[in-house]
Amino acid sequence: MRILHITPALQHPTVRGPHRHFHFLRELSPRHAITGLTLIRGAVDAGALRDVGAHADGMFAYDVGHSAPLPGLDWADRLPGIGQRLARHLRVRGGLRQMRATYRRLVASGRYDVVLFHGKSVFPVIAGCRDVPVVVDFCDATSMRIRQRIAGAGPARRWLYAVRYAQVRRLERRLVALTPHRAFISPRDRAAVLGDADASPIVPNGVDLAYWRRSAPAWRGRPRLALTGVMDYQPNADAAVALVDRVLPRVRVHVPDAEVVIIGRDPAPALVARAREVPGVTVTGFVDDMRPLLEQSTVLVAPLRYASGTQNKLLEAMAMGLPVITTAVAAEGLRVDSAAPPVLVADDDAGTADAVVRVIRDAMLRDTLESAGPRFVADRFDWSRSAARLEAMCQTAVAEHAA
Repeated sequence: MRILHITPALQHPTVRGPHRHFHFLRELSPRHAITGLTLIRGAVDAGALRDVGAHADGMFAYDVGHSAPLPGLDWADRLPGIGQRLARHLRVRGGLRQMRATYRRLVASGRYDVVLFHGKSVFPVIAGCRDVPVVVDFCDATSMRIRQRIAGAGPARRWLYAVRYAQVRRLERRLVALTPHRAFISPRDRAAVLGDADASPIVPNGVDLAYWRRSAPAWRGRPRLALTGVMDYQPNADAAVALVDRVLPRVRVHVPDAEVVIIGRDPAPALVARAREVPGVTVTGFVDDMRPLLEQSTVLVAPLRYASGTQNKLLEAMAMGLPVITTAVAAEGLRVDSAAPPVLVADDDAGTADAVVRVIRDAMLRDTLESAGPRFVADRFDWSRSAARLEAMCQTAVAEHAA
């Protein structure tokens, strides 16, 4: 097939943000001719560009990052308060116009059999264009995550979230109306968009099991609670504060020597300052390789109040045989079939602390979680199998369009 592949940002494991579609590009490119159409939203090194380009027959990438010029509109950057946000909005709008013009030109050429589309924020690129069949990778249910945040927000933010929720739901409905060929990352996210009766394919993320595996025996040193993730992402930052301020003190009632390590780039200055005040708490910031830190931890604790899609941090820890404690909303994103993930679930601070103490004290429970996690991930989260599902969807879309 000749595939036109549209994403909201250039995806690569070295680039901040999701890289789900880099793996699909890598898996599908040996069998199909793929042209990429995307935005560059931040720093991308030359190696990542070469790697993506090596898997694509062509790549159209429009820079909308902070360094991208704003011809005739450079005044926007200088406005007090809202200047940078306005400039970023204008850059993205300009990038979308360029993407849409390129999309129309490429589709009009007649060279493409199918469009593989991912990224609600770039929907204007394909809106109203029906000349070629479209497969939409919804991935997660953005509206569900916003709805979760409404409940815990103050009056002013609740109103803002409600407006944003209405906007996203309208966009999701437009995507649903565009094509019957829709993939989701989990049954939970599919149900949030289309209801429990829908049977759209589930295409989970994969985990590189050759990379995410232990090189040392399970940690039996001083009890250490780990949390990973990009720390200026609000759900992760919220979970980090909960772990340090509310979970750890409860754990230390029973396990006085328990430590916490928070691993991930861009932690807020307030979180770094708080860690300095609490003995035994480390905030690493960016690390080149987090595996040694995970190997030297007893349990991954992710008290996430807001979540959609699949939390890769949980899968990576499970693949390395690290016991995982998280909330119901995050654990539900790990389901791709009827099997419950081998994690402990707690939805409040006291329950999370109790689960941590159980893992530390109960050797049999700890051993069970350490051995079950890698098997669960290997059986369900494989990039090749997921790419094959997406490939089959594209083939079906092409066949139905031809008929």
